[in-house]
Amino acid sequence: MKIRHRLSLQFTVISGIILTIVFVLIYFLSVQYVRNSFYKLLQVRALITAQVYLEEDELTKKKFREIEKSYRQSIPDESSNIYDAGNNPVFIEKIKHDWPPSMLDIVRNKKIHRFTYGDEYGLGMFYPDNQGDFVVIITARNIAGAQQLQYLLWILVIMFCVALLIIFLMGQWYASRALQPVKSINRQVKMIRSSNLHMRVQQGSNKDEVDELASNFNELLQHMEQAFEMQRSFVSNASHELRTPLTTIIGEIEVTLHKERTKADYIQTLRTVLDESEKLKIITDGLLQLTRVDVILTEANTETIRLDELLWEIQEHWRHKTPPLTIDVQLLELPEDAGELTIRGNRSLLLLALQNIIRNAFKFSYNHPVSTTLTAGKEGLVLSVSDQGIGIAPAELEKIFLPLYRADNAHAFSGYGIGLSMAQKIFEIHRVHVTVSSTLGQGTTFNIFFPRSQKI
Repeated sequence: MKIRHRLSLQFTVISGIILTIVFVLIYFLSVQYVRNSFYKLLQVRALITAQVYLEEDELTKKKFREIEKSYRQSIPDESSNIYDAGNNPVFIEKIKHDWPPSMLDIVRNKKIHRFTYGDEYGLGMFYPDNQGDFVVIITARNIAGAQQLQYLLWILVIMFCVALLIIFLMGQWYASRALQPVKSINRQVKMIRSSNLHMRVQQGSNKDEVDELASNFNELLQHMEQAFEMQRSFVSNASHELRTPLTTIIGEIEVTLHKERTKADYIQTLRTVLDESEKLKIITDGLLQLTRVDVILTEANTETIRLDELLWEIQEHWRHKTPPLTIDVQLLELPEDAGELTIRGNRSLLLLALQNIIRNAFKFSYNHPVSTTLTAGKEGLVLSVSDQGIGIAPAELEKIFLPLYRADNAHAFSGYGIGLSMAQKIFEIHRVHVTVSSTLGQGTTFNIFFPRSQKI
């Protein structure tokens, strides 16, 4: 079921429940009102009956005729009974009811007593007179009231059905109008394909949830577009890196097979093929490692790591190389609590990521000293790795983390563009943010931010 129909039905059901409660309340209040009005009428009739038959000698002739005229305007199926203090009937009109003495005593105690008798309403009234104390009991059917209530019931039922129909149609119109922006987004989304990911969903100006949905979807499209661009770049770079050694291998073999060669020529060809095959193996192993880096960190495969100790370990590693390489380690704004220098993560993966960045720093600076600075702040730890190498062009800064991507000025150096991609993936799974700043011919700085609220 579409949202428009579901909203209309839900709105109709809710309105129907409210209308039902209101109409039922109206009906029962009307029933109570009609019943009270009829009892008041019976009370008036009881008083008139008593005056007509008990006080004829005490009223003026004119007053008596007015009361008698009112008495003649009887109620349908009205029956009047008057009893004296001894429970003896002194006046019976139409029908004599065998009212038990207990009923008469209740009337004497309560003065006015309302009751029902079958489908009739009854009222008993205590009437003191100079001739004695009497009990007047009137019974009658409220035919007019029943007709009014039945008429009211039909009106309420018809109004309920008509109101529900109107509410449903208005709900359809309102839901359709309210969901119009969503329909517009759906139409625009249907037009977006992998070939036109640059398109964006048009946002409104209401700043509501629909606009938020459109904004989030546009952000998703932007990430998808970047992912597709990265994929195209990866395929292009991978094709280039794999094609070069394959072309060399095929060319060497074709030239060697063109004519009979000496033993030395065959050995040289095999050596060339072996070298290029090793390059292919290095590239494929690097790509395989990239896929294995996508792990999920848990308490089982992580530990508490002190970054300053990790830097000393890396410094010692490069110091024992041949030739030895220098890493300058600086610790700034150190906290009093050494525990604030710790992070939670996988030690081997973080060591691999940092070593890849420092290895590149040495390689592209012709093994000049590399400086590292660890700064402790309120929001976390910042590790800066700086070199004095060839630098990176501004247009290529965003691409250096792509697999198999190499900057234009890096082709003179050995490598395949895998180390930084692997480091970036390791930092991502540790929720570590990396920024890069560089100047051509002067050097590059990697700023690695470890948040203090880091959770695994």
